[in-house]
Amino acid sequence: MQKQQGFSLIELLVVLGIIGALTAIAIPQYQKYQDKAKVTAAIATLTNMRSVVEAHIMEEGKFPESDKRGDLGIPDDVTFTETSGVKGNMNIAVQGMPEGNKVTLLRSPEGKWTCEQPATNIKVDGCSSKSGTKKPTP
Repeated sequence: MQKQQGFSLIELLVVLGIIGALTAIAIPQYQKYQDKAKVTAAIATLTNMRSVVEAHIMEEGKFPESDKRGDLGIPDDVTFTETSGVKGNMNIAVQGMPEGNKVTLLRSPEGKWTCEQPATNIKVDGCSSKSGTKKPTP
């Protein structure tokens, strides 16, 4: 008599069930990781531009206008919004974010910067979600 080789149907179904359970856990975590990386990159981009904006405020006495960003060496995807004199916002779009698409650095008249980011399901150090409380950026 010849010995049978291979897997039974039950064994294959058990393996497929295990793979399905692992996939159901891993995919949402991977998407959350990608969103956090996108937001962190946008925050880093804006944070690097704070010194240029602060220098402009020291020289001109006011927050830069959006059409001046090219003169300051700031890319076109960053927008400025002046609220009053030395108070203003810098925004950058975050591509592929499901809950919104702007990371914003807000400057108070006292020169303190706060950060808002669109994702409520992830936490980034120094930056609150738009529905949460604002935290000063370092």
